[in-house]
Amino acid sequence: MKKIMGVAVSEKEADNFLPDSFSGSQTKEETMIKTILVRLTLATCLCMFAFAPAFAQYGGGGSSGSGSGGVYTAPKGGYGSGAAIGAGVAAAAAGVGIAYFVLHNHGSLVGCVEQSTEGIKLITEKDKNTYALEGETAGLKPDERVHLKGKKSKDSSGSPTFEVQKVAKDLGPCKT
Repeated sequence: MKKIMGVAVSEKEADNFLPDSFSGSQTKEETMIKTILVRLTLATCLCMFAFAPAFAQYGGGGSSGSGSGGVYTAPKGGYGSGAAIGAGVAAAAAGVGIAYFVLHNHGSLVGCVEQSTEGIKLITEKDKNTYALEGETAGLKPDERVHLKGKKSKDSSGSPTFEVQKVAKDLGPCKT
């Protein structure tokens, strides 16, 4: 039994509760969409930060007939740039937050470890892809369900590989 948000649920229910994005395996299309989203967000934040002072200087509107006859008079206390700086900082923080949210699971896989003639491999839970494991594989045992962090790539023949940097969590034996 596991507790999720204070409620006891079975292992099977807990696995169904977690979104598929927790498995970490992504298609090229998903990766490309996330990359475009991050670039668009960062470009928007940069534009907002760069053009905020221009909006602050614009007085807006036309003449209503009353006033000083078209002559501009600055306020006595001068201009406060705190609002523009605050807006720029908030936009930058939002961009960083969105980028972290989109990429936080980048480079992680969940699956079962198997021994093969070519070496040790991982079969992912989400899409049943097989990755040849490289790097920090000393602690991995066959028929073990694990959450790994590292870097996805392909070998010279085009087969998917995963360079293990860290075993994030040992999830127990594989389900048969």
